[in-house]
Amino acid sequence: MERLLVVVVFVVKSIVETWASCPVVHQADIRVLEVRLQPHPVPQQQTTYVCQQFQVPDLETYHAVAFEPLIGNEDAVHHMLLFGCDHDFGTDDIHPCGGLDTSCSAWLSQYSLGVRGPICLPNDVGARFGKDSFTKLLLQVHWNNKNLAANITDDSGFRIYYTTRLRQHDLGNVQIGQNQIAIQPRSETTIKGSCSSSCTGMLPHSIYLTRTYIHMHYLGINGRLEVYRNGSLKTLVAKDADYVYDASPIHEHGTPVEILPGEEIKLTCTFNSRDGHRKKDNMVYFGEGSEAEMCYAFVSYFPRIRGFDQCIQMGDIDINC
Repeated sequence: MERLLVVVVFVVKSIVETWASCPVVHQADIRVLEVRLQPHPVPQQQTTYVCQQFQVPDLETYHAVAFEPLIGNEDAVHHMLLFGCDHDFGTDDIHPCGGLDTSCSAWLSQYSLGVRGPICLPNDVGARFGKDSFTKLLLQVHWNNKNLAANITDDSGFRIYYTTRLRQHDLGNVQIGQNQIAIQPRSETTIKGSCSSSCTGMLPHSIYLTRTYIHMHYLGINGRLEVYRNGSLKTLVAKDADYVYDASPIHEHGTPVEILPGEEIKLTCTFNSRDGHRKKDNMVYFGEGSEAEMCYAFVSYFPRIRGFDQCIQMGDIDINC
């Protein structure tokens, strides 16, 4: 009975915190959809990526106005991404990510360890799905079983708050960064990647950035996202001066940051393989596992431009625009 009371108190506290930090979820027209993995054993290995596709309501067009991460196993979940899909994979079973999963590139929401509580969209922005839009969602979960524990399971996902009362703008999300990473042992290394002026030059109009999350792994010590116009710094969008992966912050831009076609959005990541628990005697390269490294910024913007979901470089080569 005492344990049940603790669970009830925790759930009520979670609901109250969600309403307080994201009041829109308490409005009368808001509906709720949970997209969660089928309960599944976490393999006894350090890095696993699993995916599962879901059918969503499609009788009308909807705007999601908030996303709440639902973490089933805090010891296993490294990060999650929720994608919109234009096609049906023919199965709703959980499976190792790959193949058709990579064709769902329009991501709607993201969770990493630095994310706390619900992800609330600006008042005039919604993530479109349903009729004449995405009728399938793809959930990608990265498990990091760092202790190689046996007999553990996970059923993580997102709670989606949505409405038929459409907002003025469609939410867009773009992943910016660098896929060529080589960090020397016992050193401090700076890596740069950008959404180049050539890429943004293809945009049909300005976009407005509303939210930024800089993503590195455990060697990351600082990062910044900047906007350059004609080679000169225009705007510092976000800066993590003392980056710690497990507590990396979300930057909400109360005044949206305008990006004009032809401007460069530059990401700089600095890694430390020299000191303390970060010290490495071997090279560290780009990779999906937490023992490797990444240099990405996950950026929300409006209005959404179809196809502007990834803007990533491999060295100096633009590979996604």
